Amino acid sequence: MYVSRKRTIHRRAGSADAHILKSKFYNSKLTFHQTTKPSGTMIRFYPYTAFLFLFLSTTVSALSSSFSLPAFQRACAIQTSECLDASRLHFQILFVDDDNTQARIASCLLSRVAEYNDALCILFPFSSTISSSPNAPLDAAAPSTALQMCHSLGLCETTCGEMGTSFHLSYFDEYDLIVAMNEDIRSAIFRSMTLEHQEHYGPKCRLLSEFLSPTFCGINSKTKKDTEENPYDVMLHTLDYELREKVAPLADYLTDRSSNVFTTNEVEAALILASAGLTRFCLDTIDAQFDAAFQVLLENNFKKKDVEISWEKAEEQLVRCNASVMGYFSPAQRKRRFDCYMEEMRGLLQGGEEG
Repeated sequence: MYVSRKRTIHRRAGSADAHILKSKFYNSKLTFHQTTKPSGTMIRFYPYTAFLFLFLSTTVSALSSSFSLPAFQRACAIQTSECLDASRLHFQILFVDDDNTQARIASCLLSRVAEYNDALCILFPFSSTISSSPNAPLDAAAPSTALQMCHSLGLCETTCGEMGTSFHLSYFDEYDLIVAMNEDIRSAIFRSMTLEHQEHYGPKCRLLSEFLSPTFCGINSKTKKDTEENPYDVMLHTLDYELREKVAPLADYLTDRSSNVFTTNEVEAALILASAGLTRFCLDTIDAQFDAAFQVLLENNFKKKDVEISWEKAEEQLVRCNASVMGYFSPAQRKRRFDCYMEEMRGLLQGGEEG
């Protein structure tokens, strides 16, 4: 029997909008389409196509008149990165499958990649299964295939061997990011939600295959020129040597593939590369949000008339104003950003622009 997940870290506080939606949302249940309905039972589905219309309408302004896959991927990535809250300095990520196998492998892989990138205290992966799916085994114990793959990849067999947990819609308020293993799983999740909930929570639910795209994962990358020359470098360098050797020969083939790749013989390499992309996306999102917060901090505290202020006085003032943002950066990084900002202010003064 699948159990409810026991959280080891504090539950994520939902937004004000989320609390308004919560009472009806938590009573929703995941259901799968049945060709024959039991007598006396009414099964209602909210059309996934309607959600797609609403979801895509928010990104259509970013697309050209002729469809562009990279532009669409960037628009989706921006939506998701903007719905994440980096101020808590960690993301809780839930993988969802319908076979009690792939999500637990992806979760363990993300832990290994996070450890290699010194992000064990930043990225917290978990897994769950849509237990009502026809594909879900009745036994919630870890399948032997999952244990074998975890062993071959050198993953934590204790974590991989834990009892499976059943997915619930309330997890949208408890986790920062929900990652569905394929399109059918994400469709099943959305069909169990009202259109209002789909629009509100949609950007938080991504396909794992989307993180096979350097365009999607690199939306906040600071090395865009490098990724344009070789779009796989940043993702591959996120992996340790052993995992990188498994993926490198297939990187070109796996890039921008659909979720079908997780059903092929390259499933192992695809899961590894997607874990690297997801790690890079999350870490870059945190960096980008703190970069923006530091810039706002500078703009709110210093105008053109303050160009002669010393760094020592400026640092003291900034720490009093927002210690958490200042604490994210090293002393050298703070000073470098401050110097660049003041140089811009001096340039504006010399240009004769008004403050």
